[in-house]
Amino acid sequence: MAAKKYKLDVFRVLKHTDKKDIHFFSKLTEEEKKAYQPLVVARWLSGTKDIRQIVFLNELVNRFTFAIPNHKELLYKLMTICTTGKPRKYFWNKTQSKRSSSTPTVASVISEYFGYNSSKAIDALPMLSNADILSCAEQLGRQKEEITKIKKELKTR
Repeated sequence: MAAKKYKLDVFRVLKHTDKKDIHFFSKLTEEEKKAYQPLVVARWLSGTKDIRQIVFLNELVNRFTFAIPNHKELLYKLMTICTTGKPRKYFWNKTQSKRSSSTPTVASVISEYFGYNSSKAIDALPMLSNADILSCAEQLGRQKEEITKIKKELKTR
């Protein structure tokens, strides 16, 4: 199977951004300009250990990425300001994954009883005793089978 051919290679963009090549964007073809995604490039540029670059990206680029999305060349030039002018290696910053609990039934009881979202319910788990959680489940009218399941989950925490 042949490798997929992209319209614009992000690593080529990063290389020119690192060199502070402000004319790079204007040299791109129309198809490449359409393929250029400032958000993706900014995400790659933030994958560095250089705190200065991250601060500059946050202050100069991130605040305008959604405010002026149609001005891709301006956003590219702002990104060139953020770099040091030296080539570097970047890593992709993953988004934070959704938090999950090893006790989903218990978390749903806390969520329903206190009106919390699932993240806050998981945060509240350590503050409640097993008796408190069972009391909440009973007050919510949970059936015997579900209370048995809650007791099993509480043994694992």
